[in-house]
Amino acid sequence: MVPGIAAFLALASGVATAVGSPSPDPPHPVLKWVKHHPREGAAKPSPRLGYEGSYGYDWLTKLLIRHAGHNQGGGGEQNAEVWTYDLEADAWTLREPNDAPPGTCCDQQNVFHDALRKFIRFPAFSGSHGWQSPREINLKNSSIWTYDLDTNTWRYLRPCPEVWPAPLRGAAYDPHHQVVVLHGGEGSNHGTVVYDLYTNTWTEMKPKPPAPAPNLSQPGFTYDAVNRLFVLFGSQFQDDERTWVYDLRRNSWRIMDLQEHPPGKQTSPILAADTRNGIVLCSVQRAGEKDKTLETWVLDVAKNKWTRLDLDPVPDPSGSRNRMLMYLPDKNLFVLENRTDQEQQLWTFRYAEAPAPPPRVPGLKAVAKPDAVALSWEAPVGEARPRYTVLRGQGAKPWEVEFKPIAQDLEPTTFTDTSPLKGEPCFYQVRATGASFIVRAQPAVVNDVVVSVLGPKQVEVVWPKAEAEDGSGYLVERAEVAAYSTDEVLRVKQRYRHTSEFAVGRIRRIGQFQRLTPQPIAETRFVDDSVDLSAGQKAPAEPGLGGSALKPDQLDPNGKPYSFATYAYRVIAVNRLGVAGGPSALVFTYPSAVQHLFAKEEGAGTTRLKWAASREKAVKGYLVYRQDGRWDKDPISLLTPEPVAATEFLDETAGGATRRYEVVAVDALGQEGEPSQPVWSRREWRAFYKPYTGEWHQ
Repeated sequence: MVPGIAAFLALASGVATAVGSPSPDPPHPVLKWVKHHPREGAAKPSPRLGYEGSYGYDWLTKLLIRHAGHNQGGGGEQNAEVWTYDLEADAWTLREPNDAPPGTCCDQQNVFHDALRKFIRFPAFSGSHGWQSPREINLKNSSIWTYDLDTNTWRYLRPCPEVWPAPLRGAAYDPHHQVVVLHGGEGSNHGTVVYDLYTNTWTEMKPKPPAPAPNLSQPGFTYDAVNRLFVLFGSQFQDDERTWVYDLRRNSWRIMDLQEHPPGKQTSPILAADTRNGIVLCSVQRAGEKDKTLETWVLDVAKNKWTRLDLDPVPDPSGSRNRMLMYLPDKNLFVLENRTDQEQQLWTFRYAEAPAPPPRVPGLKAVAKPDAVALSWEAPVGEARPRYTVLRGQGAKPWEVEFKPIAQDLEPTTFTDTSPLKGEPCFYQVRATGASFIVRAQPAVVNDVVVSVLGPKQVEVVWPKAEAEDGSGYLVERAEVAAYSTDEVLRVKQRYRHTSEFAVGRIRRIGQFQRLTPQPIAETRFVDDSVDLSAGQKAPAEPGLGGSALKPDQLDPNGKPYSFATYAYRVIAVNRLGVAGGPSALVFTYPSAVQHLFAKEEGAGTTRLKWAASREKAVKGYLVYRQDGRWDKDPISLLTPEPVAATEFLDETAGGATRRYEVVAVDALGQEGEPSQPVWSRREWRAFYKPYTGEWHQ
């Protein structure tokens, strides 16, 4: 191990440090792959999940979060399931959340945001393997969804404007700046981009050449926290064998001058960084699809050296998109999922023993006042009479912030900054032996905005009160939106037996946002009576902020256009310093997706559905749709000719075949809302799910 790495990381920004007293690392041989799953004699059989999914690791619950990928048969439907895995107990749990993004495949390198404890999902390939609704994909596929493990809740964040990440991109979380950096992806043309979850904003970095190709499919990509550099190597289809590193603060790529390197021509490498030993581990195919034998390499960025490890055993050969690799700093272990033809394998690996890093300073909060910022935190567990240093920085972007001490040798766990810098947000960190996460004197993004159409000329926008103590009010913004109806969009019309001018089939364009509240309002409710939805569709002025126009051959020229004007709303919180937070997810003037849909098979051919009542006001009922088969040739049927008022429905015509259901809310104007996540009846591969689901299931 590089001397002092644990202490360096702790002082740098709390990377890989524990909240409480550090627990001993689990016993594990050094420089040896150990097959951890499936195990003989396990309490439950392996769910044998398919390939092309993604992982995150929640350091607080110590659970791996697994999302997306194919079914147990390999190339089956693109799913949106969330599973958690307890490595120590070898225990899988199927989470059945409120909603879900559209299912995806080739969705490796989603990430977990350590500071905010959210799993971040980016889009990938959807709609090409069956059992999916094209309307669900069109209306719910945001560039950002987040999953909250504590509440088992998915949220789409719909940043606007947004960058659209490509499938098989490289993505990695930067704990120093608490942002995600992405590069590459199959068909991508945007180059290096950054997503800041705290403000729900995208930034295109546009670094000067040289830089890796923007369309690399499945590059090996990770963040080396010790050297504060992103590392990129290889891909699935290209022949670039150079090792690239990216410095976010300098916004520059460079090529490492190396004597040797792993095989890099179409070998689908995967990377993860060991933050306690200061190395990057690489699992790579020896010669791609020609030889799927896996090799293990180690990169020491500081020493400018790749080293091949001669190991026995090695994980079993597998396909190019069948592996995912992550590092668990609190256990000093790498975890590899390796999906072979017959097994969903999990392997563990320890590069070297390493001292535990000191505990993080937990619970740092920043409360803004009109002319000050009050900081409070908790004492690190196990530290005797710690002394604290408070640091402050300022910048428009987290990676532009320079931290400087503003108080030192403090014994209390509180401090008030009586001269906060004006203008851009202030960032704070507290250090003892270890360090806290970074916090901002800036409001968090407002979640769970609800837009209710009370009538053609009255729209209500409500949102929950911010948890922070320093809010001064909220700003409300609105944009004109152009939408296609389901009767116009051919891909939708070819599946749905019932299409309508009252159901949006796709967003065509989102216009510029206009502020409706010149000053922040204290209320968490705003009624907009300056609209007239009955006036019909409008054409927002160019340049638009989002949406996607269809080509003529994707539209039915005889389809009925959408009947109502469409708008999008968003809310921005403001604190007592006058600093605004990032924008909420934009919400449209048709009902949001129905939540908590579940199904239950009854008898040989009947299926019962239940769901939660919609959050919107003036909802007059619900429509139930059924996917009658897997492919585009199979119709999606409307089972309720008129909206039903109840939140339960019995399908007596389900039969014994596999079905999938979606439910939509209908508002006072007759507008159909976004589809719920689809739920199964008599699903394929259901034997694998029986140990993990109840009578009611998704």
